[in-house]
Amino acid sequence: AMKALKRTQCLLSRSQFRSVYERGQKFSTPFFSAFVLRTDSEMQRLGITTTRKIGGAVLRNRCRRRLRELFRLRDQSFLVGVGFDLVLNVRSSAASADYKEVETAFMQILHRFRRSLDEVKDLEATG
Repeated sequence: AMKALKRTQCLLSRSQFRSVYERGQKFSTPFFSAFVLRTDSEMQRLGITTTRKIGGAVLRNRCRRRLRELFRLRDQSFLVGVGFDLVLNVRSSAASADYKEVETAFMQILHRFRRSLDEVKDLEATG
């Protein structure tokens, strides 16, 4: 059976989503846009938006389930101790995409986010 994400791992309120949109970094993939905001907590939280453009409820739910599962199973070794809020805006191409492709895109986002944190650290060190 699929293990559900804990409530603490989910972004739920509008204001939580809004602050990630306004202050987070944006990354794009063919399957979703991602907004990632570094937080001071140890928590890594996920929010997902799916529009009707994707299709009916069944399809939208499948997209959400897939992405939640990727988030839950993600390799965390390179993001140890990094708290962040992640919002994914799912594109319609995600519905028909191969799971592996979506997984690759998802991991690329996390790696790009990680690299951006390192770049900030380098700037602080040299400045």
